[in-house]
Amino acid sequence: MTTIRQNYQLQTQLIDESFAVSNADVYNLYIAASKHTFRFGIEDTIRHKFVALEDYVLANVFTPIQLVQQLRTLLTDHAFYSTVRWHQVRVAVKNQKFTFLPGMLYDAKEAATYLQLHAELDENDDQVLAYRHQGTDMVNVFAMEHYFESLLIELFHAGKIQIRHQTSVLIESLLHLTERSPQLKMYAYLEQNYLTLILLKDGNLEFCNVFYYLSPEDFIYFVIFVMQEHKLNPDQDPLLIWGDILHDSDLFDILRKYVRHVHLGKRPSGLSYSYKFEEQFEHRYLELFSLHFCE
Repeated sequence: MTTIRQNYQLQTQLIDESFAVSNADVYNLYIAASKHTFRFGIEDTIRHKFVALEDYVLANVFTPIQLVQQLRTLLTDHAFYSTVRWHQVRVAVKNQKFTFLPGMLYDAKEAATYLQLHAELDENDDQVLAYRHQGTDMVNVFAMEHYFESLLIELFHAGKIQIRHQTSVLIESLLHLTERSPQLKMYAYLEQNYLTLILLKDGNLEFCNVFYYLSPEDFIYFVIFVMQEHKLNPDQDPLLIWGDILHDSDLFDILRKYVRHVHLGKRPSGLSYSYKFEEQFEHRYLELFSLHFCE
Protein backbone atom coordinates (compact mmCIF):
# COMPACT_ATOMS: atom_id res chain seq x y z
CA MET A 1 0.00 0.00 0.00
CA THR A 2 1.40 3.39 -1.04
CA THR A 3 1.87 5.91 1.76
CA ILE A 4 1.06 9.50 0.82
CA ARG A 5 3.41 12.02 2.37
CA GLN A 6 1.75 14.90 4.19
CA ASN A 7 2.73 18.05 2.28
CA TYR A 8 0.46 20.58 3.94
CA GLN A 9 0.79 22.74 7.03
CA LEU A 10 -1.87 24.47 9.11
CA GLN A 11 -1.31 28.23 8.98
CA THR A 12 -4.47 29.61 10.57
CA GLN A 13 -7.13 28.06 12.78
CA LEU A 14 -10.10 29.99 14.14
CA ILE A 15 -12.80 28.07 16.02
CA ASP A 16 -15.59 29.70 17.99
CA GLU A 17 -16.51 28.17 21.37
CA SER A 18 -20.10 27.73 20.16
CA PHE A 19 -19.05 25.30 17.42
CA ALA A 20 -20.09 21.72 18.18
CA VAL A 21 -19.44 18.77 15.89
CA SER A 22 -22.65 17.17 17.15
CA ASN A 23 -24.59 19.97 15.41
CA ALA A 24 -22.99 19.36 12.00
CA ASP A 25 -26.38 18.97 10.33
CA VAL A 26 -27.00 22.72 10.73
CA TYR A 27 -23.55 23.71 9.45
CA ASN A 28 -22.35 24.25 5.91
CA LEU A 29 -18.79 23.18 5.18
CA TYR A 30 -17.06 25.41 2.64
CA ILE A 31 -13.90 24.30 0.83
CA ALA A 32 -11.60 26.38 -1.38
CA ALA A 33 -8.80 24.37 -2.98
CA SER A 34 -5.95 25.68 -5.12
CA LYS A 35 -2.41 24.63 -6.07
CA HIS A 36 -1.10 26.43 -3.00
CA THR A 37 -3.78 26.24 -0.31
CA PHE A 38 -6.67 24.31 1.18
CA ARG A 39 -9.10 26.55 3.04
CA PHE A 40 -12.14 25.49 5.05
CA GLY A 41 -14.95 27.56 6.52
CA ILE A 42 -17.91 26.49 8.62
CA GLU A 43 -21.14 28.49 8.68
CA ASP A 44 -23.99 28.04 11.14
CA THR A 45 -26.97 28.13 8.75
CA ILE A 46 -29.45 29.06 11.47
CA ARG A 47 -27.57 32.14 12.66
CA HIS A 48 -25.81 32.78 9.33
CA LYS A 49 -22.62 32.96 11.32
CA PHE A 50 -19.14 31.74 10.46
CA VAL A 51 -17.90 29.78 13.44
CA ALA A 52 -14.68 28.19 12.16
CA LEU A 53 -11.94 28.68 9.59
CA GLU A 54 -8.79 26.70 8.78
CA ASP A 55 -6.11 27.63 6.27
CA TYR A 56 -3.54 25.08 5.10
CA VAL A 57 -0.52 25.85 2.92
CA LEU A 58 0.74 23.23 0.47
CA ALA A 59 4.34 22.41 -0.39
CA ASN A 60 5.82 20.12 -3.05
CA VAL A 61 2.47 19.58 -4.75
CA PHE A 62 2.91 19.81 -8.52
CA THR A 63 0.17 17.81 -10.24
CA PRO A 64 -3.64 17.53 -9.99
CA ILE A 65 -3.27 13.95 -8.74
CA GLN A 66 -0.95 15.08 -5.94
CA LEU A 67 -3.40 17.84 -5.05
CA VAL A 68 -6.27 15.38 -4.72
CA GLN A 69 -4.09 12.98 -2.73
CA GLN A 70 -3.23 15.73 -0.27
CA LEU A 71 -6.87 16.75 0.08
CA ARG A 72 -7.84 13.14 0.74
CA THR A 73 -5.14 12.85 3.40
CA LEU A 74 -6.18 16.07 5.07
CA LEU A 75 -9.91 15.29 5.05
CA THR A 76 -9.53 11.72 6.29
CA ASP A 77 -6.94 12.56 8.94
CA HIS A 78 -8.88 15.57 10.22
CA ALA A 79 -10.80 15.19 13.46
CA PHE A 80 -14.24 15.67 11.88
CA TYR A 81 -14.33 17.00 8.29
CA SER A 82 -15.21 13.69 6.65
CA THR A 83 -16.78 11.90 9.60
CA VAL A 84 -19.98 13.94 10.09
CA ARG A 85 -22.99 14.73 7.88
CA TRP A 86 -22.98 18.41 7.03
CA HIS A 87 -26.04 20.39 6.00
CA GLN A 88 -24.26 21.16 2.72
CA VAL A 89 -20.72 20.99 1.35
CA ARG A 90 -19.88 23.83 -1.05
CA VAL A 91 -16.63 23.82 -2.97
CA ALA A 92 -14.85 26.61 -4.85
CA VAL A 93 -12.66 25.36 -7.71
CA LYS A 94 -9.65 27.59 -8.44
CA ASN A 95 -8.14 27.38 -11.93
CA GLN A 96 -7.99 29.19 -15.28
CA LYS A 97 -10.24 26.73 -17.11
CA PHE A 98 -13.50 28.67 -17.33
CA THR A 99 -15.55 30.84 -19.65
CA PHE A 100 -18.78 32.83 -19.44
CA LEU A 101 -21.72 32.66 -21.85
CA PRO A 102 -25.07 34.50 -22.00
CA GLY A 103 -27.72 32.22 -20.57
CA MET A 104 -29.86 32.40 -23.71
CA LEU A 105 -27.02 31.01 -25.83
CA TYR A 106 -25.98 28.20 -23.50
CA ASP A 107 -26.61 24.61 -24.55
CA ALA A 108 -25.59 22.09 -21.90
CA LYS A 109 -24.74 19.50 -24.58
CA GLU A 110 -22.09 21.86 -25.99
CA ALA A 111 -20.48 22.82 -22.67
CA ALA A 112 -17.15 21.13 -23.41
CA THR A 113 -17.04 22.69 -26.89
CA TYR A 114 -17.50 26.19 -25.44
CA LEU A 115 -14.74 25.64 -22.91
CA GLN A 116 -12.28 24.19 -25.42
CA LEU A 117 -12.29 27.53 -27.24
CA HIS A 118 -10.75 29.17 -24.17
CA ALA A 119 -8.84 26.45 -22.31
CA GLU A 120 -6.84 23.33 -23.01
CA LEU A 121 -8.76 20.38 -21.61
CA ASP A 122 -7.48 16.95 -20.71
CA GLU A 123 -10.07 14.48 -21.95
CA ASN A 124 -8.93 11.88 -19.43
CA ASP A 125 -8.75 14.09 -16.36
CA ASP A 126 -11.08 17.09 -16.76
CA GLN A 127 -14.75 17.10 -15.86
CA VAL A 128 -16.77 19.97 -17.40
CA LEU A 129 -19.38 21.62 -15.17
CA ALA A 130 -21.54 24.74 -15.38
CA TYR A 131 -23.16 27.24 -13.05
CA ARG A 132 -25.95 29.66 -14.02
CA HIS A 133 -25.91 33.11 -12.42
CA GLN A 134 -29.61 33.82 -12.00
CA GLY A 135 -29.24 37.55 -11.37
CA THR A 136 -27.16 38.24 -14.48
CA ASP A 137 -28.35 35.35 -16.71
CA MET A 138 -24.76 34.31 -17.34
CA VAL A 139 -23.44 30.75 -17.33
CA ASN A 140 -19.96 29.91 -16.10
CA VAL A 141 -18.64 26.80 -17.86
CA PHE A 142 -15.59 25.38 -16.10
CA ALA A 143 -13.47 22.29 -15.65
CA MET A 144 -12.31 20.46 -12.59
CA GLU A 145 -10.15 17.38 -12.13
CA HIS A 146 -12.56 14.42 -12.12
CA TYR A 147 -10.57 12.71 -9.34
CA PHE A 148 -11.38 15.75 -7.21
CA GLU A 149 -15.10 15.36 -7.83
CA SER A 150 -14.91 11.61 -7.17
CA LEU A 151 -13.18 12.24 -3.85
CA LEU A 152 -15.89 14.68 -2.76
CA ILE A 153 -18.64 12.22 -3.67
CA GLU A 154 -16.81 9.42 -1.85
CA LEU A 155 -16.36 11.37 1.39
CA PHE A 156 -19.58 13.39 1.42
CA HIS A 157 -23.18 12.66 0.46
CA ALA A 158 -23.42 13.42 -3.29
CA GLY A 159 -26.73 15.25 -2.90
CA LYS A 160 -25.21 17.70 -0.43
CA ILE A 161 -22.26 18.78 -2.62
CA GLN A 162 -22.30 22.00 -4.65
CA ILE A 163 -19.28 22.74 -6.86
CA ARG A 164 -18.68 26.24 -8.21
CA HIS A 165 -15.82 27.98 -9.95
CA GLN A 166 -14.15 30.58 -7.75
CA THR A 167 -14.92 33.36 -10.24
CA SER A 168 -18.65 32.65 -9.85
CA VAL A 169 -18.31 32.68 -6.10
CA LEU A 170 -16.59 36.07 -6.15
CA ILE A 171 -19.07 37.55 -8.63
CA GLU A 172 -22.08 36.52 -6.54
CA SER A 173 -20.49 38.09 -3.49
CA LEU A 174 -19.67 41.33 -5.34
CA LEU A 175 -23.24 41.59 -6.59
CA HIS A 176 -24.33 41.34 -2.95
CA LEU A 177 -21.65 43.66 -1.57
CA THR A 178 -21.79 46.49 -4.09
CA GLU A 179 -24.54 48.83 -5.18
CA ARG A 180 -25.70 48.81 -8.78
CA SER A 181 -24.06 51.65 -10.64
CA PRO A 182 -24.16 52.87 -14.26
CA GLN A 183 -20.42 53.45 -13.83
CA LEU A 184 -18.08 50.60 -14.69
CA LYS A 185 -16.43 49.33 -11.48
CA MET A 186 -13.31 47.19 -11.17
CA TYR A 187 -12.59 44.65 -8.44
CA ALA A 188 -9.59 42.42 -7.76
CA TYR A 189 -8.94 39.24 -5.83
CA LEU A 190 -5.35 38.24 -5.18
CA GLU A 191 -3.72 34.98 -4.16
CA GLN A 192 -0.27 33.50 -4.66
CA ASN A 193 0.73 34.19 -8.28
CA TYR A 194 -2.90 34.58 -9.41
CA LEU A 195 -4.89 37.77 -9.93
CA THR A 196 -8.64 37.74 -10.60
CA LEU A 197 -10.04 40.92 -12.15
CA ILE A 198 -13.80 41.49 -12.38
CA LEU A 199 -15.65 44.44 -13.91
CA LEU A 200 -19.32 45.10 -13.18
CA LYS A 201 -21.68 47.72 -14.56
CA ASP A 202 -25.28 48.19 -13.44
CA GLY A 203 -25.31 44.72 -11.89
CA ASN A 204 -24.03 43.03 -15.04
CA LEU A 205 -20.74 41.23 -15.63
CA GLU A 206 -18.60 43.12 -18.15
CA PHE A 207 -15.28 41.29 -17.71
CA CYS A 208 -13.73 38.48 -15.70
CA ASN A 209 -10.36 36.82 -16.03
CA VAL A 210 -7.68 35.13 -13.93
CA PHE A 211 -4.07 36.12 -14.66
CA TYR A 212 -0.90 34.30 -13.65
CA TYR A 213 1.95 36.59 -12.62
CA LEU A 214 5.52 36.05 -11.43
CA SER A 215 6.56 39.53 -10.29
CA PRO A 216 5.07 42.82 -9.07
CA GLU A 217 5.75 44.18 -12.55
CA ASP A 218 3.64 41.41 -14.13
CA PHE A 219 0.94 42.05 -11.56
CA ILE A 220 0.63 45.78 -12.22
CA TYR A 221 0.84 45.26 -15.99
CA PHE A 222 -2.35 43.18 -15.93
CA VAL A 223 -4.15 45.70 -13.72
CA ILE A 224 -3.28 48.69 -15.90
CA PHE A 225 -3.84 46.77 -19.15
CA VAL A 226 -7.40 45.81 -18.17
CA MET A 227 -8.16 49.33 -16.94
CA GLN A 228 -6.96 50.86 -20.19
CA GLU A 229 -8.77 48.29 -22.34
CA HIS A 230 -12.03 49.25 -20.61
CA LYS A 231 -11.32 52.99 -20.62
CA LEU A 232 -10.87 53.26 -16.86
CA ASN A 233 -8.54 55.97 -15.55
CA PRO A 234 -5.95 54.80 -12.97
CA ASP A 235 -5.84 58.35 -11.58
CA GLN A 236 -9.59 58.62 -11.08
CA ASP A 237 -11.33 55.23 -11.02
CA PRO A 238 -11.12 53.25 -7.77
CA LEU A 239 -9.99 49.67 -7.36
CA LEU A 240 -11.35 47.52 -4.55
CA ILE A 241 -9.18 44.52 -3.69
CA TRP A 242 -9.42 41.41 -1.50
CA GLY A 243 -7.17 38.45 -0.87
CA ASP A 244 -3.61 37.69 0.16
CA ILE A 245 -2.11 41.16 0.08
CA LEU A 246 -0.68 43.29 2.89
CA HIS A 247 -0.30 47.05 3.27
CA ASP A 248 3.48 46.76 3.47
CA SER A 249 3.96 44.31 0.58
CA ASP A 250 5.73 45.01 -2.71
CA LEU A 251 2.48 44.33 -4.56
CA PHE A 252 0.55 46.92 -2.58
CA ASP A 253 3.36 49.46 -3.01
CA ILE A 254 3.41 49.11 -6.78
CA LEU A 255 -0.38 49.13 -6.93
CA ARG A 256 -0.56 52.42 -5.03
CA LYS A 257 2.13 53.83 -7.30
CA TYR A 258 0.08 53.34 -10.46
CA VAL A 259 -3.54 53.39 -9.20
CA ARG A 260 -4.42 56.41 -7.09
CA HIS A 261 -7.57 55.13 -5.36
CA VAL A 262 -6.92 51.62 -4.00
CA HIS A 263 -9.12 50.30 -1.19
CA LEU A 264 -9.03 47.02 0.68
CA GLY A 265 -12.40 45.27 0.77
CA LYS A 266 -14.48 44.19 3.74
CA ARG A 267 -16.12 40.93 4.71
CA PRO A 268 -19.57 40.39 3.17
CA SER A 269 -22.42 42.06 5.02
CA GLY A 270 -25.57 40.17 5.96
CA LEU A 271 -23.46 37.55 7.72
CA SER A 272 -21.97 37.45 11.19
CA TYR A 273 -18.57 36.20 12.23
CA SER A 274 -17.11 34.80 15.40
CA TYR A 275 -15.06 37.30 17.39
CA LYS A 276 -12.14 34.99 16.63
CA PHE A 277 -12.17 36.30 13.07
CA GLU A 278 -11.10 39.71 14.32
CA GLU A 279 -7.57 38.27 14.38
CA GLN A 280 -7.58 38.42 10.55
CA PHE A 281 -7.69 41.35 8.13
CA GLU A 282 -11.20 41.88 6.76
CA HIS A 283 -10.06 41.67 3.13
CA ARG A 284 -8.89 38.06 3.52
CA TYR A 285 -10.80 34.81 2.85
CA LEU A 286 -13.47 36.37 0.66
CA GLU A 287 -13.56 33.20 -1.47
CA LEU A 288 -14.73 31.21 1.57
CA PHE A 289 -17.29 33.70 2.86
CA SER A 290 -18.66 34.18 -0.66
CA LEU A 291 -19.73 30.55 -0.93
CA HIS A 292 -22.69 31.56 1.25
CA PHE A 293 -24.14 33.49 -1.70
CA CYS A 294 -23.52 30.85 -4.37
CA GLU A 295 -26.56 28.57 -4.17
